[in-house]
Amino acid sequence: MSQAKRHIGIITTGHGPRDEYLHYHGLFLKALGADVTITLRHIYDGLTLADLDPHEVDKSTPNLGAHVHVPGAKGNHMGDGWEHRFYDLQFATGLVQQAIERLETEDGVDMVLLACAAEFPEGALSARTMLIHPREIMFALAQTIAEGASRKPKVGVIVDAEHADHDRADWLSRPFADQIELVVSPITSTWLEAAQALGAAEVEYAFFFGYGVGLAPYDARDEIPALERAIGAPLILPHRATVLHLRNLLMPALNDLDYLPADWNRA
Repeated sequence: MSQAKRHIGIITTGHGPRDEYLHYHGLFLKALGADVTITLRHIYDGLTLADLDPHEVDKSTPNLGAHVHVPGAKGNHMGDGWEHRFYDLQFATGLVQQAIERLETEDGVDMVLLACAAEFPEGALSARTMLIHPREIMFALAQTIAEGASRKPKVGVIVDAEHADHDRADWLSRPFADQIELVVSPITSTWLEAAQALGAAEVEYAFFFGYGVGLAPYDARDEIPALERAIGAPLILPHRATVLHLRNLLMPALNDLDYLPADWNRA
């Protein structure tokens, strides 16, 4: 790892293009002093709706959500011609692994980032370089919160209603579960109503595992700030947490003197 400029591969779980991820990760890291090359791979590129239809499932079945091209579709926050659908998790997982391998062998990346915070079967994904899964970064942050106080901080999480019970069980299986007061808010109508429920519960921190929420071209500018205002507490999102994590793995290191008064260092 001698070169300063790193090559990051990003995998999305649907069709491309997804230029918001190219811009967001590149510009955010550049603002933090890291210049990177980014290559995106989309697991369903090259597959038509006819190819995907046999693998479509409802949200009660283990699945991976995906933005896909649907001719004539209207109203999606990605723009016309897009829909968000759900596909069998085992089917999707195999294509994610293929994308990891292509990024490494064909594109020559130094690390691979999954642009999703979904749960994959244990041991199903691996990388020769480095695999960064935002889900694990989110739970590591939750553990830091849990272990940082002698009392039980109240932690809220916004989840899809269809697998709220599964998500609750997942949180309660974590080694820090007995160190927090967990509040699960299922999305039964809108994200905002779920956020308002966490606000009413007076949580101290909130998690929403939707990677890239608020970044799509037609997302309302105030959508995510409105959620945080409704909660009245910090809203922790996986794309933000992941970029900040990534920055620690990249050269050049942050210049700490930039965050001190100009005349502070007298050497």
